Amino acid sequence: MADKKLKNYEMMVALKPLLPDDLRKELHKEFVDMVQDDGGEVLDVDVWGKRYLAYKINGHNEGYYIIYNFKVSPSKIAEIKRQMQLKQEILRFMVVEIEDVDKIGTGIKKKELEI
Repeated sequence: MADKKLKNYEMMVALKPLLPDDLRKELHKEFVDMVQDDGGEVLDVDVWGKRYLAYKINGHNEGYYIIYNFKVSPSKIAEIKRQMQLKQEILRFMVVEIEDVDKIGTGIKKKELEI
């Protein structure tokens, strides 16, 4: 790992709404493995489930939302973004750095992790 200092990040992922559960589980495992690969850690996973999109994305009106809070080296973020862009199952994603760790979480009631 080039940069030993880990930073906190939040990533929102909107998956295609009709993906089978086993494929969602596989995508989740791939992301967790990618984060843990260089000594990172997934702090929280918030599954929102299926929600309407503000506008159509690739012909989809809905997306299956998952919010990840994780700690990883800043040098790993470019690789995470690249891997996410390659996944056809992902409609959109966004990664932001979290300055205040106490504010992690959305306040929305969490569903049990179905992944």
